[in-house]
Amino acid sequence: MTLLASRNATSMPERSAVAVSLHVNTIALLDRACTLIQAGRAVEAFRLLTPPLSALWSEARATGRDEEMLAWCRAHPLHALVQQDPFTHRAASKPRGYAGDAVMMDFIYTGRPPAGTTAQGAEIFNATTCAGMGLSVRYRRQLLKSLIDDTVVSHAAPRLLSVASGHCRELEGSLAETPHFAGEFVALDQDPLSCAEVARVHAAHRVRVVNHGVRDLVSGPLAATLGHFDLIYSAGLYDYLPDVLARRLTQRLLSLLRPGGRLLLANFVPGGTGRGYMELFMDWTLVLRNEAAMRTLAEAAGAAHTVTFHDPHRNVVYAELQREPAA
Repeated sequence: MTLLASRNATSMPERSAVAVSLHVNTIALLDRACTLIQAGRAVEAFRLLTPPLSALWSEARATGRDEEMLAWCRAHPLHALVQQDPFTHRAASKPRGYAGDAVMMDFIYTGRPPAGTTAQGAEIFNATTCAGMGLSVRYRRQLLKSLIDDTVVSHAAPRLLSVASGHCRELEGSLAETPHFAGEFVALDQDPLSCAEVARVHAAHRVRVVNHGVRDLVSGPLAATLGHFDLIYSAGLYDYLPDVLARRLTQRLLSLLRPGGRLLLANFVPGGTGRGYMELFMDWTLVLRNEAAMRTLAEAAGAAHTVTFHDPHRNVVYAELQREPAA
């Protein structure tokens, strides 16, 4: 027997043992979560369905068994059970063509399930929207509101741009809604329903809605019509952008900053606690980046100064890029 054949002969049982162990551990975890939900202990169940499930999912992907694990999860009774949760179901069914739409973000912000949700579905909803990812989304909203307020206070007539703005809930209660704000806030989003909601809520404020997508911003004449800004942010878009488009967009957004202006970008990280549940049960897959990847984007775009940091829940990395101030 050759050395290669010998290695193959011994590695096959090892690979089988890995597969059996992964399957046993996955099913045991799902069984336990199912039992807890049925007993009215959904919060406890989702302690299992955040870091532990994500760890198993990482193992499956590393060993080439991701398709098998996905099949185990989709066939398990837990999958049908959690579809009672409007948050999980909306991501999986994608009524607007994509997961993570503005309605889903509102679910997280309000913590209120829609009318018609079953009692068990409401319990699951309370757990999913308050899990690690939900906490990070709530933190993100507060961070953006603080940046808006800081910009309004620091400039006489500031201009602000939100790219892939969603419902712009961070504007609500901000200084941009007060007479102190003498500038303009531009909300850009490709979803006409999201744009209509922003226009409705902020009809009395200095908010302009632009119904365009990111590709229009990168390659068309749209950028020239928008002008320049003191603050630009994109809070959820980069989670869906491949590297080539992300680099081009970052460069374009930097070019739209006024001297001394700031650009804030956010991205979920590879080690986020909810990745397993999102991908396996919500069919919600993100483009994940770490701090180094965000710095690479900034450097490629030519940022003068870049600061990166994580949210307190360690699910999202932020990159703040700044254009050189005027001489």
